[in-house]
Amino acid sequence: MAAGRLSGFPVLMYHGVAPSAAAPAVPPGELKYWVLAPMLRAQLAEIRRAGARVARLGEAWHSAKALDGSEPPVILTFDDGQAADYEASFPLLLEAGARADFFVNTANIGRSGFLNWGQIAEMQRAGMTFQSHSHEHVDLSRLPARALEYQIRESRQRLEDGLGTAVEFLAAPYGLLDRRVLDVAREQGYRAVCTSRAWPAQPGAPTIGRIAIHRHTRPGTFRRIVRRHPGPYLLRAMRVALIYLPKRVLLRYRPRRLGVRVLEERA
Repeated sequence: MAAGRLSGFPVLMYHGVAPSAAAPAVPPGELKYWVLAPMLRAQLAEIRRAGARVARLGEAWHSAKALDGSEPPVILTFDDGQAADYEASFPLLLEAGARADFFVNTANIGRSGFLNWGQIAEMQRAGMTFQSHSHEHVDLSRLPARALEYQIRESRQRLEDGLGTAVEFLAAPYGLLDRRVLDVAREQGYRAVCTSRAWPAQPGAPTIGRIAIHRHTRPGTFRRIVRRHPGPYLLRAMRVALIYLPKRVLLRYRPRRLGVRVLEERA
């Protein structure tokens, strides 16, 4: 940590961007994860004011010198492959001259409310990259071995067939993973796995921490996140530590209380 800043590069995680001030048609429990379009526009401008540049994940992860330049990288990632990625996020990214990584569930491509292959191809031509969020949006850590391998392998294969480029990164749904998930991802050819550990990422590391940006993330908090000030990262880490045990109990016995989908019956 130099000059009061954490080492590494921030990887921001978004789940949805609403194109207007009206609340999106999602369950009430998911509203906090949806950022309004004007908020994302302001955040893109804040990244520029911070003297940073928006980079794609692979560019920063592969470069040992990614942190040496005068414009440190900030990575934007969007999960779930929702139609709003094309309708709201994509135009704002183009407006700002920024590129991002989209983690999609291949089972949902083409379904109502999600991206289709035509939209994905257009976004890819404009410089966006697409990575794996598993085949289905399920808790990978609870799957038996064969089902786990299928979810991780199938997603990568379908994306690479559709994109014509390598898929290097996996983001586990709900941020839930264990050593088995990491091992299978490596065996299936992924370079790294994204986690929900809210901490700046390091080039070449096998896991990539991401910090979630919510509807109620304040401008001052966002500013400190982008500048890698320790405060917001430490607060997130403390919160995760406090809820760890209660969350593990709920995940084991009442996963649906947390909105987590399981597929244990597919052993």
